[in-house]
Amino acid sequence: MNRFQLRAGGVLAGVAMTAMPMFASAGITLYEEGDKSLEIGGRLQPQYRLVDGDNEGADGSDSGDDFFLRRMRFYIEGTVTENIYGIWQVDFGDTSDDPEVKDAFINYSGLPMGNITVGNAKVPFSRELLTSSKRQQFVERTVVGDNNFGVPDRQMGVTYNLNDNDMVQGSIGAYQAGIDPSFSKIDFESRVSSDAEYFGNMVAGRIDITPMGAFKLAQGAFGEDTKFGLGLNAFTWANDDDISEGDIQNQFDSVNGYGVDAAFRSGYFSMDAGVQYFDADTIDGADAATGVVNEDGDAQFSTYLVKAGYMIVPSKLEFVAGFSALDPDDGFFANGENYDDMDKRYSAGLNYFFNKHNAKIQLTYEMGRDVLYTNDANGQVETPSNIGGDQNTLFLQFQQVL
Repeated sequence: MNRFQLRAGGVLAGVAMTAMPMFASAGITLYEEGDKSLEIGGRLQPQYRLVDGDNEGADGSDSGDDFFLRRMRFYIEGTVTENIYGIWQVDFGDTSDDPEVKDAFINYSGLPMGNITVGNAKVPFSRELLTSSKRQQFVERTVVGDNNFGVPDRQMGVTYNLNDNDMVQGSIGAYQAGIDPSFSKIDFESRVSSDAEYFGNMVAGRIDITPMGAFKLAQGAFGEDTKFGLGLNAFTWANDDDISEGDIQNQFDSVNGYGVDAAFRSGYFSMDAGVQYFDADTIDGADAATGVVNEDGDAQFSTYLVKAGYMIVPSKLEFVAGFSALDPDDGFFANGENYDDMDKRYSAGLNYFFNKHNAKIQLTYEMGRDVLYTNDANGQVETPSNIGGDQNTLFLQFQQVL
């Protein structure tokens, strides 16, 4: 038995024993009278991560392990009238040095055909990103839900959502979105939760077609009726020169994203798939190419996902497997070289549910081939020293939702 297996086995046993006495709930109502209500809640996600990279020697190593709080979130939400709802959510986990504000918006549902959300909220684009981190089948989102590679995540703005409909759901919105100056990725950042160095104006929209009836944005199937959904989404972002800061040669000028995704649920079987394409330009005179940006100052790349899960023991034990990939059209530039291969991730895992997604243990094993990027323990994207090589990662996470 190697070091990788010994460490994984020990931590799995420890987390499993810790989880046994836990109970699950979904928020605590502090006040409710008429149309007024107040609720608090949160989630805790301790995670163990073990990385096994190709290279180990004098030049460093991409291997290692860490045990940390991936998320430790608290929220407070409430209503003041029948049509006005608000939420504030903050994360105290290890994703950043300081607490990070997540959702912070007000929703008004008194419009004739829809409702409007104002504040910091998820942009209507990727289905995987719109699905809460507490309702994912793998421990971590795949590249089609990763804000480091073009997915807008949460932004300050205004979103109009169509009223609930069994056949069609849709949203469109306008936002002011920040972006990281690094050309190694396209990382959108909210002005509420980060210190983005420059901003731009974004318009985004999404439409979902559900011919067999609408269903929740949650992965997995707990004895579901047969449902199918097809989503189309897109956004465009343009640099706002009036408030740009820093060296203009390290800024994106425009970013466009397009996506198609699908979801299927039936009984205890689920399947999800997605394809996204991103096209970005940098300000004229951009510095030397790096990451997803090529020598002409452009970035075109695609991301892919297909995965399926089945409940081996109904509503208790689920097996899930999938494939995801990042494919830069003109290669991935790093260390003065151009890597033309597609970054491929083959993943498999087991999920044990104490009470559906409210309390569960997740084990995911990811095999990376021709690896172009990696995520450190805090979820930050890095270029691995073994770029273009293999890298395997084991994720183990317990989740408790309050």
